[in-house]
Amino acid sequence: MGQAVIETQNLTKLYDQKAVVNNLSFTVDAGEIFGFLGPNGAGKSTTMKMLLGLVQPTSGTGKVAGHDIIHDVLEVRKACGVLPDPYGFYENQTAWQNLKFYCELYDIHGKELEEKVNKTLDKVGLHDAKHKKVHKFSKGMKQRLGVAQVIVHDPQVMMFDEPTAGIDPQGAEDFRNLMLEMKAKGKTIFLTSHVMPEVEAICDRIGIIVNGEMKICGNVDQLVEQFSRRQGYQLRLRVKEIDEPVVRNSISGITGISTVARNNGFYVINASEDVSEDVSRAVCRTGGLVTELDVYRPTLNEIFLEVTRPVAAVKE
Repeated sequence: MGQAVIETQNLTKLYDQKAVVNNLSFTVDAGEIFGFLGPNGAGKSTTMKMLLGLVQPTSGTGKVAGHDIIHDVLEVRKACGVLPDPYGFYENQTAWQNLKFYCELYDIHGKELEEKVNKTLDKVGLHDAKHKKVHKFSKGMKQRLGVAQVIVHDPQVMMFDEPTAGIDPQGAEDFRNLMLEMKAKGKTIFLTSHVMPEVEAICDRIGIIVNGEMKICGNVDQLVEQFSRRQGYQLRLRVKEIDEPVVRNSISGITGISTVARNNGFYVINASEDVSEDVSRAVCRTGGLVTELDVYRPTLNEIFLEVTRPVAAVKE
């Protein structure tokens, strides 16, 4: 475990006596990309607002970059760059002017300001549009400008709310690469997203919040393993040299196997644990040649749907 840069303890927010966020406790370490997931209305936006001091918790505590989210709000905001949804641009100003204004809020001026703005616009692919007014931007260009606004002042903590919404596939790939670059520089990244392959590709850990409560939190591979244990393992086996009765007989005595079926030339084996090594050895002992043997790995999307399935989506 590294040093916690974001931490909450029993963070709670009530609206009209209803808990929108309920006893939320988690940490995000320095240099970590943390995916904060949940259905609409789960409490993600409220949590992010509390972390930034925009909403006062009803109870509980939190710190960002060592600063208390209730008592040290200014220091918290200095340490953070944030991509909100919706954006907060001056539409009648250019991309360059928007970033200039944002830098000045952080007391960045003169040559340093010019260098930071130009370098950042280059990094997000807006160099050729830097003197174009924002109201003429496409949604994808605005999203790129939003990312630029997050990183231009080189904050310690970066928070993104649906960062690739409206961006084309190349833009999404550029964003992922940028996040990995920021992580390599030791930045701490906290993001929400509904694009599960993206989250799975770049996040070190994830937390899934449902009805204001953290349901699962951990390393993606660990969560996949936990989910597999709970749901059971499924193996796909393809064999040459021996026929079906011999295959079935060879694996029938393996502990943990519940069912064996045929599907499109594969044996589909359901088991309570990963029995792939036992299956391979058993088939080979009877003269079979294993040409394919895969253990099905649940996707993050499947885990998300399983964890959130009872929840009806509502507007947050």
